[in-house]
Amino acid sequence: MPKHPIYNAAYALDRAAWAHPDRPSLTYGDQTWSVREACDATRRLALLLAQAGVSEGDRVLVAAHNSPYHLFTHVACARLGAVFVPVSYRLTDYELQNLVDFCSPRALVCEPEIAARTGFTSMGTLLQFVIDDDAQAGPLSMALHNGFLALSAAIASFDTNFVADTAPSGCDALGGRSYPNGLAAILFTSGSSGQPKAVGLTHENLWWGSRNFREGFEYRSDDTVLAVAPLSHIGGFNGTTLDLFTHGGHVVIVRSFDPGLVLRLLEEHRVNIMFAVPTMYDALLAHPDMATRDLSAWRLPLIGGAPVPARILRALTTFGLRPLNVWGMTEISASGAYLPFEHMEFQAGSIGRPFAHIEARVVNPETLEDVALGESGELLVRGPSVTSGFWHGEEYNRQSFLDKWLRTGDVVTLSEEGFLWVKGRLSDQIISGGEGILPGEIEEVLCQYRGVSDVVVCGVPDETWGERVVAALVMEDGAEVPSLAQIQSFAGQVLARYKLPRYLAIMDSLPLGGSGKVDRSAVRQAVWSQIKATG
Repeated sequence: MPKHPIYNAAYALDRAAWAHPDRPSLTYGDQTWSVREACDATRRLALLLAQAGVSEGDRVLVAAHNSPYHLFTHVACARLGAVFVPVSYRLTDYELQNLVDFCSPRALVCEPEIAARTGFTSMGTLLQFVIDDDAQAGPLSMALHNGFLALSAAIASFDTNFVADTAPSGCDALGGRSYPNGLAAILFTSGSSGQPKAVGLTHENLWWGSRNFREGFEYRSDDTVLAVAPLSHIGGFNGTTLDLFTHGGHVVIVRSFDPGLVLRLLEEHRVNIMFAVPTMYDALLAHPDMATRDLSAWRLPLIGGAPVPARILRALTTFGLRPLNVWGMTEISASGAYLPFEHMEFQAGSIGRPFAHIEARVVNPETLEDVALGESGELLVRGPSVTSGFWHGEEYNRQSFLDKWLRTGDVVTLSEEGFLWVKGRLSDQIISGGEGILPGEIEEVLCQYRGVSDVVVCGVPDETWGERVVAALVMEDGAEVPSLAQIQSFAGQVLARYKLPRYLAIMDSLPLGGSGKVDRSAVRQAVWSQIKATG
């Protein structure tokens, strides 16, 4: 008999399909799969991938708007011991090719819009599939012209009799099937401009992340969750979505966020759980349907991914909702800390306390010694949901771990009441609309613009997005000063739109600190003063 618990997601889905085959499992547009049908879809896809040469340890990369194939592919990979690699559909072809070069996937699954633009190359064998059964996506003709294979058409020829190679016949009913362990997924987060930061998460990490959510949020396996956050991000992928999908719950997937559509689906499907970033909640609160839709089934409005303004939390309560502030990171399978609604009145804006299976410390980032209550320090965490390391990222591993403790890079304080409050970040990472943006990546592009001698990119406060990207340029003598539109057009050739500067400042020189390095804080303050002065 296998060792318990079995962390593999395919094991949970197989058992859910046996116990509750006819429950609704996944809804996308006008189509709904039962738990049995969803399970069968993952088996067929696993067989296709196996025939394509995907085996244990191989990567399968998915680049698409939110799609059923994110969940189908992850579980199909789990059956094979392969590694699921979801990436943002917002990336440019240049950025996507860089990730293909980095992780060398054996198979690639793209939406038609991406597949229509280009094909991808790899040093190894790379089979490229296009999602061909999505009525909400674009036309297929150019994707097929670029050499992509139609995914659902390829799956259709397979039956559902997937059995692990090591499983003797007949032992499935006794729980004796072999389900692979080890690395389950790689998700990318912001890293240095020259090296992707690839967070490796095992089946065990993801399982314990879900365990934290179950104990903290107290939801059930037959609840309904609305997936609106990107499934290429940990908050959308593992923030209750994967757990409910594999345990017999109902996942309603929204391809791309639209506040009116989201409010309609919340009412229509009697949704119990939804995670979204503050920007999305702002859009919902501003929509006229917010006051007319029946949201009485929505027990768990989860909000996180960026600092959450207290005003949003309080505004949600005026509609009878009980919001929960959630803090997490890709490196900890999304489950870091949470603030239950019961503490919202006096602790709004705090991230609460760590989940049950997370330990936390607040330390001086220089001495790494614990700080006193109320003093600012870096938040360190450890627990079974915390990644054991970055995939092919030894330098990141050296920077990020202190023994078994993960250095989060967040500066926090711990109050006497035991609540954590985020004060800022040690790094200069920008968080805009829940997206992590590294200034160095943008600076590397902007410094190539004609006539630019120096550049600093930073984030400034923004009521809607949390932060917005701004750029300060120093121009060479006699060089033509570019407009913001020209800078955006130039950088947009290789950078995703959400990384583009939204404000441009031209400076005579960049302020320096005592060490002779550019004082990024002074640049940020100068640009922010300009923005406030100009309205």
